[in-house]
Amino acid sequence: MADAETSRQRTLEIRGTLQLEPAAVEARLKKIEEKLGGRQEKGALAWILDVMKSLLPSIVLAVIGFVLKDTVDQALRERQIQLEAVKEMEKLAPDLQKNDLVRIDAQAKAAQLAAFGRYSVPFFVNILEIGSQNATLGAEEGLRMVARSEPWSVCSALQAVIRSRSGLYRWQTHLAALEILGQAECKQATKDVADYRDGMSSLANFGRWVSVPTPEQTEYDKVSQQASATLEQLMRVGRAQSRN
Repeated sequence: MADAETSRQRTLEIRGTLQLEPAAVEARLKKIEEKLGGRQEKGALAWILDVMKSLLPSIVLAVIGFVLKDTVDQALRERQIQLEAVKEMEKLAPDLQKNDLVRIDAQAKAAQLAAFGRYSVPFFVNILEIGSQNATLGAEEGLRMVARSEPWSVCSALQAVIRSRSGLYRWQTHLAALEILGQAECKQATKDVADYRDGMSSLANFGRWVSVPTPEQTEYDKVSQQASATLEQLMRVGRAQSRN
């Protein structure tokens, strides 16, 4: 029953969008026939109208098919671009994962990867989680670079980090995500950051959110302070935008 109801609702939505309700079409065609009633052309007109009514379902299907084909083609092109970007990034990625990487080289490699825009965001988030100290700093800088041109992709990825309560990420990754969310002015993350700040409540509770090793009190305090600072940044952005 749920599937049938869903299918019916989709059909009604398509008809409404194309303004091709059968009852409405029938009524309009009838009015045309009535206005031309008694004329000699009535027989020919009736034949034309019958043809139009018989072709109408095919026209609707053709329009829908064209729209769907365009959507599928666009998705395939996007997927192809993504695959090509991943291939190119694979050549650069190992350099940013070296344990002996110095900070200036980390920033240079991050800049190269950031040139791939939103496609580089998952890689940078992964480096935040598993990279060395300098690699992590490079990943943070790379996310800031991408945020300047494609903020939505960065904001969305980092919101997913702070929403996690399953121990998937280290506390350092949570800290970096909070910091960049504020710097990138991810206003849409305001509620998530507020919930995060209020939900931390204690070291014991926060320890269940992040992966081992469990953070120390000073590390918990650092994340808590960053959550408050980020929330203030985002609220300030929101107030400024509302005034404008």
